Amino acid sequence: MSSAKFQTIETLLTSELHAAMWEVCCSKRWYFGNYSVTSAEPGFWKMDLDGDPVVDAAWNNARPQCEALAGHPLQVIRQYANGHTYGLGGGIHTDDTRENHYTLLYYPMPEWNPVHGGETVFHHSNGDIAASIMPRPNRAVFFDSRIPHAGRASNRSFGGLRVTVAFKLGPA
Repeated sequence: MSSAKFQTIETLLTSELHAAMWEVCCSKRWYFGNYSVTSAEPGFWKMDLDGDPVVDAAWNNARPQCEALAGHPLQVIRQYANGHTYGLGGGIHTDDTRENHYTLLYYPMPEWNPVHGGETVFHHSNGDIAASIMPRPNRAVFFDSRIPHAGRASNRSFGGLRVTVAFKLGPA
C-alpha cells in the first residue's frame, strides 16, 4: 500500500464540524440490514447521508487534503454512515474495483476507548493484515478503494454503536 493511496489523517475536521457530524450520526435515520459483501453476513446498521448539509460541509473541508493525496480532483459518489455493535462486524471487501477511486473513512464519535476494539483492518491481496486503524475521534483514513478491508465490531465492553462515515470518491 503506497502512502499516497493509504493515509491516516489524525484530525480531519474543526472541532465545531466534528461535533456537528456526531450530532448528525445521532439522529434517528438508522436502518438495519446493511452488508459489506453478502446478505449471508449478520448485517449491521446504516444511515444514508447523501445531501446532508453538515456532511457536505465536512467533505468540502476535507476535499483539498484528499485531492492532494489522490493527485487529481475528486467528487463524492456516495456518503453514508455504518454502525456496528458487538458481534456485528463487516466482512472483508473492496469499495470499488476502478483505478482512481478512493474512500475517505471518518470516525465521528466524540470519544473512544481502545479497549472497545472496533478497528478497521486493511489486508494485502493475499489476505494478510497490512494495517489496522483504531477508531479515534475526528480521525480519518483515505485509501484506494481497491484495498480489501473490514470494519471490526466493538467488543462486549462497549454497549453502543461503533460509527464510521464513508465518503466514496471518484474522479471529478
